[in-house]
Amino acid sequence: MTSPRPLALIAGSLLACTAIAPAARADAVADFYKGKRLTLIVPTAAGGGYDVPARALSRHFNRHVPGNPGIVVQNMPGAGGKRAVNYVYNVAPKDGTLVSAIHSFISFDPLFEGPKSKARFDARKFNWLGSIASTTSVGVAWHDGAVKSYKDLQTTDLVVGGVGTTTPMVTHPYLFRGLLGMRFNVVVGYLSGSEVDLAMERGEVKGRIDYTWFGLKEGHSDWLKDKKINILFQMGLRKAKDLPDVPLALDMARNEDERRILETVFLSYEFGRPYITTPGVPADRLVALRKAFMDTMKDPAFVADAAKSRLEVDPVSPEHLASLVERAYSLPPALVARINELQTPPKQLTKVKFKTVRATLGKPGKKGRFAITLADGGKTETVIISGRSKVTVAGKKDDAKGLKAGMTCAIEYLGDKTTAASAACD
Repeated sequence: MTSPRPLALIAGSLLACTAIAPAARADAVADFYKGKRLTLIVPTAAGGGYDVPARALSRHFNRHVPGNPGIVVQNMPGAGGKRAVNYVYNVAPKDGTLVSAIHSFISFDPLFEGPKSKARFDARKFNWLGSIASTTSVGVAWHDGAVKSYKDLQTTDLVVGGVGTTTPMVTHPYLFRGLLGMRFNVVVGYLSGSEVDLAMERGEVKGRIDYTWFGLKEGHSDWLKDKKINILFQMGLRKAKDLPDVPLALDMARNEDERRILETVFLSYEFGRPYITTPGVPADRLVALRKAFMDTMKDPAFVADAAKSRLEVDPVSPEHLASLVERAYSLPPALVARINELQTPPKQLTKVKFKTVRATLGKPGKKGRFAITLADGGKTETVIISGRSKVTVAGKKDDAKGLKAGMTCAIEYLGDKTTAASAACD
């Protein structure tokens, strides 16, 4: 007969091993991250609707990662957000030391753009961490224009500004024009959403489509207070809680086919402000990063920090984001082709016209701002020379760090306080 004591010892040993295994894994993750530094990629220039939430996240996220690594934010704008995602997917270290904010719509670019897309990734293989909140966007018209409500768009043209030809600022107006008969004209080529905002203030365009509601509240509360804009409609699958009387574009559908098209396009708004890490991250580190992200969303310090920036925190789980991607990529090809057709801009686009001036650079300021003195008339203006600007010094490719006060440059830009498209300096 077997003694119960050895059995008890064996059972105790097994329980001990079971308890030790998760602890050992947790210790391995903490050991890996201890003394290291996380990089948080932002796919836009500093100060925008993706940058502000990412910087709030960066002030708290690493405290929830085992081993408490440091963290640094790196802006990587370009190609409508694809530059950053292509880097994360194909080039970045796959060890769990890099996370990235991505555009809400970026997962669907390969689906709707097909072979024309510059996307070099498969969104179904993204390692989602979660999203700070789903979003609702709005279409707005400047207060002094003829368009006061969405009903006016059936009879009156509205000129709106856009960035890249594949971003919703451009594709959505064409979708609404082709599907719902709204009379949009689009001027493309602005370097950022902030440039479109300045263009509205200067009267170059009269509206903007796909403006995130919390981004608008955070960046231009003065417009809302002073009634500088008319909010025409909302884009997304649900209304913003504080815009109960502004109609959803989804509800303007006249039949089930139109509604299904709009629902499909608006899936991306459920992503809001999402975050991923690279493919190939070891499973235990991925689990730790996902837990750290969702724990950060509940962290009172982060919630308070987000509130100061007027950011909504209503987290979306990584599992839900993955399910939305699978839902989109299982759509009938005929529906995808129809959506793609509706969102494709015409071959002949109206492009914003940059001016070129000769100017002397002053001392560089914060975030790439330079005071410039124009050679023609001596007027002083401010120009932003950023990662979006093509910079050459003495004929050789350079960046803003290579620019010095006193240099004479040929600067291509839209006007005071805008980003330079290029700066060719002597």
